[in-house]
Amino acid sequence: MYVRCMLTMQDLNDPQSNPLPLLSCVRTTCDASDYYLCVWNSLYPHDAYFDLAMLSKINHEFVAEGKLGLEFKEPKQLLSIDTQYMLLLNLLCYQIKEIIKGKKVNVETRRIPKLVFSTKAVMNHFDPLAVEFVSVDRFDNRLLNMRNLTTLTMKNCDLPTIPVEIGHLPIEYLDITGSKLPINQDTFWDWMSMTVICGTLTTLKINSIGLTRLPFEIMYLKSLETLFATNNKLTYLPEIICEVKNLKSLFVADNKLVYLPYCIKRLFALMDISNNLIIGTVSPDDDHLHKYMIELTTKQKNDAENAVPSLSHLSLYSLMDNCVTFKRQDIPRTLWIYFNVMGRCNKCKRWTLPEYCQVGFKDMIVHSILYGDRFEPGQFMVCSNKNNCKRLV
Repeated sequence: MYVRCMLTMQDLNDPQSNPLPLLSCVRTTCDASDYYLCVWNSLYPHDAYFDLAMLSKINHEFVAEGKLGLEFKEPKQLLSIDTQYMLLLNLLCYQIKEIIKGKKVNVETRRIPKLVFSTKAVMNHFDPLAVEFVSVDRFDNRLLNMRNLTTLTMKNCDLPTIPVEIGHLPIEYLDITGSKLPINQDTFWDWMSMTVICGTLTTLKINSIGLTRLPFEIMYLKSLETLFATNNKLTYLPEIICEVKNLKSLFVADNKLVYLPYCIKRLFALMDISNNLIIGTVSPDDDHLHKYMIELTTKQKNDAENAVPSLSHLSLYSLMDNCVTFKRQDIPRTLWIYFNVMGRCNKCKRWTLPEYCQVGFKDMIVHSILYGDRFEPGQFMVCSNKNNCKRLV
């Protein structure tokens, strides 16, 4: 008999710890004449077994509401079960009470344990072959040894850094929602440029982490299908986002967006842009490309109509045309800003920068999951020099 539940495992030797509830499955099982409570979840993908002979207390006052507490003296842990399957939980509670009374009980016979872990193993068991891992409070370096890892959850953690090495793991789902991290750190997103994760990551959740701009490294995630970046401080989305060709779902609600890149109209079966500042008109003060050009007024520059791209800009275009992956520190710092403002010409589709193009806005139809089809302002870029606006890609 399996009971699907949210399970909190409190180490009673460390009452100050604050464990998170994990989606779990619990059951009773028997090996010879010994009975165990079997726990399966992301921390114990190959099961953990608690000897019911070591059970010291059963908190069953709220079992009718789907809540049950089991306190063990070896290992010294409190297991708190919370489930919507009240009938199954009642049966599990009754079954455990009968076992404690010394009665012979018929229990689940599948997956009988061949080995009962020691106390230390039950508390600290770590399986490098697991495919799912949930970090509690902080980044756990052990996960770098999990070469089969596909699901990584680091919600509400203290993350001074995310090691670039996680980019070598075949992660398909990554969630860092609500985590505390130094978003201004120059190389924080280097893991996105690593070869393995570029081809495996399909879902990325970066909600509520204080983002003021999307990292340009997101363009390397070629398999990314769903992006959550809600409840941040985004004022614009760079055109780089349109280079993620497989992106189908975009959730950017509760930000400060005033407009969208025009190229976004071809994307997304699902989009949530609710609770932003999009009202249909865009002033120059709200345009991030306009602000970029104002900053350049302190520098001497040619008329945009006749401007010739500098060598650094040509190198930048070459990087993009050839889809070269790199880490930020591999290129001069002076080039970093360009990835926030560059885009493709709306006519010839080649890469360009605000120095060499005209920037405008026109309405486009955007399908929102909350509002349906709506006209929203889309920002576009068009080459200023018509003689150069020829090369199609």
